[in-house]
Amino acid sequence: MSAAAAAAAAAPDGHGFKVLAPWYACERGHFDRFDPSAHPPALQKYASAEFVRALVADPRDSLQFDPEEDVWSYPVPVALADRGPGRARFATHQLVRTRLRKLYQPSHERFYAVVVELFCDRPGLPRPQSAQGLEVGFVMRRRHVEMSAPPKVLRTLSRRLTSELLAAGGQAGSDTGPYLSQAQDVLWADLAHRTAFEEENRELLARVDLEKETQAWMAGAAGGQWRRLGEPPPSGRPDDREQELPMWRLPARSGDCRHGAPPPERSLWFGVVPTASADHDDRGAPKLDDRSVYELHCFVRRTPRPGHEHCPPQISWSKPTEPFRLASFFDPEGTKNRKISITMPDLRAVAARAAAPPGAGGVAITSPPGSQLSFDPGGGTPSGGSVAGTVPRTCTFALEIFMIVAFFVFSMFLPIVVFLFQLWWLLALRFCLPPSLEAAAALKAFFDGTRPLADMGRAETDAFDELLGAKGAGARLKDASDAFAQDDLDDLVDLVTPPATAPVPAAPRPLPPVDDPLCEGG
Repeated sequence: MSAAAAAAAAAPDGHGFKVLAPWYACERGHFDRFDPSAHPPALQKYASAEFVRALVADPRDSLQFDPEEDVWSYPVPVALADRGPGRARFATHQLVRTRLRKLYQPSHERFYAVVVELFCDRPGLPRPQSAQGLEVGFVMRRRHVEMSAPPKVLRTLSRRLTSELLAAGGQAGSDTGPYLSQAQDVLWADLAHRTAFEEENRELLARVDLEKETQAWMAGAAGGQWRRLGEPPPSGRPDDREQELPMWRLPARSGDCRHGAPPPERSLWFGVVPTASADHDDRGAPKLDDRSVYELHCFVRRTPRPGHEHCPPQISWSKPTEPFRLASFFDPEGTKNRKISITMPDLRAVAARAAAPPGAGGVAITSPPGSQLSFDPGGGTPSGGSVAGTVPRTCTFALEIFMIVAFFVFSMFLPIVVFLFQLWWLLALRFCLPPSLEAAAALKAFFDGTRPLADMGRAETDAFDELLGAKGAGARLKDASDAFAQDDLDDLVDLVTPPATAPVPAAPRPLPPVDDPLCEGG
């Protein structure tokens, strides 16, 4: 039996399926299911770990992709003359935003689903009457590229692309562009999404040897690895198969139509998009990273009907989703979405507890024989260290001790890092409430445009100590007066002055509602 005949025998009427974007994506985009724009599955964004409940309740309700935050970006240096006033004056870099989609991790309070709608692959694309015997899922694939070109060509292309993207975003230009080590990432991020840049820079791109391939994550008993799509498995891994992720059918809804009658049932399916993974390949490289470009492909597998069990299943594939990159764990555009609150131990309560007998709780740390560290703290300069112990030794510490000491060490080293490496912009990433408005006002009055840091007296250095939350910070700023121009000083006060109240996070914007055209017989 030929493959075509087997596929025809596997399904009633011999038809497959069209795996398309859901109806509401078509309605918002003002196109129908016959338009090529309906071919890619829809990626949907959410801001709650309970997003599946919201998706099942109404798949139309999801969040808009922000044109600035939800695209992959890369940092480039910004000249002092191009920086803005206030806090921006100390930002040594700016982000260049590409047109490539970026998906954040669950730790960033962002979650994603892929949604498709099934149609029979027959004239008119009718809706399937039953999902019996269907298995719907998706695979995650990686677009891999190898670039080979003279460094000068890569630098020139990445600089041109950077200038173009900055101009498109209304930002000041940059003559430097990204580091050479990032040039390939920058070029591939944009070329993966559009071809206009290729047309405008055809001569330079002709000197770039570009090898592109689509890779699948092939998994088996020996683990997983990315391999070129269609490449036979290597020896020792004969059972490797492309990893498939499940999709589930969304239940029919009854309240979507204004007249109360339910619309005809649709075949909508969703899957949860993985944006983080603990898997590694056999060489120790992570399965998912923040440099690769990924895409999703959805499929429908139909088992053979009774009497044709010897035939292979019929599989229908969707077009790929839009390509995307994944945010890194410490992506600042992502970490700003999630707040973690910690209250330090109350020293008074801990001191009162010290008068009572030890409890059963705490952190018990056991040091094996030959692993017990002994030294003389020496008033802050440890000495006489030795490693000893012939029997295991267990010490139990109250949990509060770890937090007190850890915060002390952090508070001690933060100003050291700022002053040692002159990373003044780090001061913008912390603030204390309630703010010391009096200290800020006193410094504003002192730096009236003529007085430098070196002229600060005790009152001004104490004011900086108050704003920075570190005793002696003002004196160190005074010693570092050569690092600041006179025009910087007013902006420096703005940098270290906290807001009057805690910032309120901006709520993500939902997508606009749409009505099901089937309610009107569409």
